[in-house]
Amino acid sequence: MKNLVIIAAGGCGREVLQWVKDINEAGNIPRWHIKGFIDDNLAALDNLICDAEILSAIDSYEIDPDDEFVCCIGNSRIRKGVIESLKQRGAEFVTIIHPTAVVADSSRMGEAVIVYPYALISDNAVVHDGCIINMYSSVAHDSVLGEYCTISAHCDVTGMCTLGDRVFMGSGSNIVPGTKIGNDVFICAGSTVMTNLKDGIKVFGTPAKKAVF
Repeated sequence: MKNLVIIAAGGCGREVLQWVKDINEAGNIPRWHIKGFIDDNLAALDNLICDAEILSAIDSYEIDPDDEFVCCIGNSRIRKGVIESLKQRGAEFVTIIHPTAVVADSSRMGEAVIVYPYALISDNAVVHDGCIINMYSSVAHDSVLGEYCTISAHCDVTGMCTLGDRVFMGSGSNIVPGTKIGNDVFICAGSTVMTNLKDGIKVFGTPAKKAVF
């Protein structure tokens, strides 16, 4: 059995701890021994209920040959940097898919992806490396998520959409079919994107327009 090391003991990391327990319980044989967290904030679990411990800071962790990793850092750029740095040191990253998620056989999933409970990855959807897809969110048929996208809870990426790298969708946001979203776009919570968006902008509202705040 492999060890699993969870990077970052914040809210996402503690949620993923539970999802990994659910994966272990769903199988005939547990997939991982949950080794613990690595986090630069060694006090991140103080005063919280958690049955896993912080093993060390990220850079000082000594990688064991039996270790596998999942990165639970919300910021896409930081998540990418940490994953790439650890991979250079020999770390192997796994994709976490909760047992209640629906993932089509024809979909394609990259490395170091996290799929939360009750998410949907539909027919011929493509999810590239490092993405996080939160609970009750969907990636519909023929849509593509670039690397290190973060899809918050209750979001809807409808059919034939293309998202660039490091796109952030706030909770309850939606993208209409066939829309193309550039790199590093930030979609505020509750927004509906109805037009193509260029790189690096923040949008808000229904229909979503460039935010001025």
